[in-house]
Amino acid sequence: MPFLARLLFLILAASAATLAQANEDLEQAVELWLQGNDQQSLPMLADLARSGNADARLLLARIETNDLGPSPYRVSLPSAEARALFRHVPKGTVFGRTWLFMEAAVENELAQALMRAVRPEPDPDLIAELNRLGERQATDYPTRIIALYGPQEMKEAFRQSPDLLPELRPYLDYLIGPPEPRGDGIAALRHITAGQQPVSADDPETLGMAGILALGYGYGDISASNRWRPAVEGWLLSAQATRPIAGLCTSQCGSEAPSCAFAFLALFGGYYEVIRVDSPLEKLVPQERFLSSPRARLMVLRKAALARAETNLTLLADRAQIAEMSQCAADLIAVERLAYQ
Repeated sequence: MPFLARLLFLILAASAATLAQANEDLEQAVELWLQGNDQQSLPMLADLARSGNADARLLLARIETNDLGPSPYRVSLPSAEARALFRHVPKGTVFGRTWLFMEAAVENELAQALMRAVRPEPDPDLIAELNRLGERQATDYPTRIIALYGPQEMKEAFRQSPDLLPELRPYLDYLIGPPEPRGDGIAALRHITAGQQPVSADDPETLGMAGILALGYGYGDISASNRWRPAVEGWLLSAQATRPIAGLCTSQCGSEAPSCAFAFLALFGGYYEVIRVDSPLEKLVPQERFLSSPRARLMVLRKAALARAETNLTLLADRAQIAEMSQCAADLIAVERLAYQ
């Protein structure tokens, strides 16, 4: 083999070996993160991000903004160390740029779409693009913007679109249809019951459950006697979007799983929050893989453990009514909270 050909072969072989090692390191970091190990996984991802790995950069960027329950490790990090994980910080500078910005700057198509996805302008084309790129769960915020601010004809057209996340249809229904008392919760209850029972905002029990589904604990009826409780609990334990709650409660609470799931719904802030325990980056961690992971269950538990009242002075799970809804859920939360002390 001529010298130049042999040299080219060696360079290509070395490049392939380096790429294979990077892919192996990335998968190891992802698996550690899915197991709930931030202390090892986040520095590994940051090392890959600094070396230019686009997937590691995007995953870190999405973890930074989409982790519903930051781990004790993340909460305890000094600000400089947190920046070193989630920012490109050149020597001699302090703040740096987000990894998402860095990828968008080199014209990474997905990074650019994810950056546009936080804008407040209604944009059905962006939702179609995110779906094309495989980031279906990232369409949540843009969908809510269409429902809130889009013209009526845009809302009506999008309600029929295959790009619409099915679990967000109630939000569009609520803002398209005629006004009714606690309409956001009523729309969610209609979605949960799937037409098996008529739902009308004309009685206290229905309005009470609608309040919980709209806003969570403190805004409706948490009593076990509410006639809608079995349907809501059944949905929590069977819907794809709420699989992390179902997995946590069925594995830890046995026969108390239905009331445990309802307690987490209340602490999360209702239907429109509990459906959004999502993979931060489906390109790397498919939604199916994420929903069944220990990380997803930890996210549920930690968000509930860290949830505070509107005054931000008291932790919601300290309320006696949480244990009345589910002693098992209250115990799980109390144990998790010890890790933050």
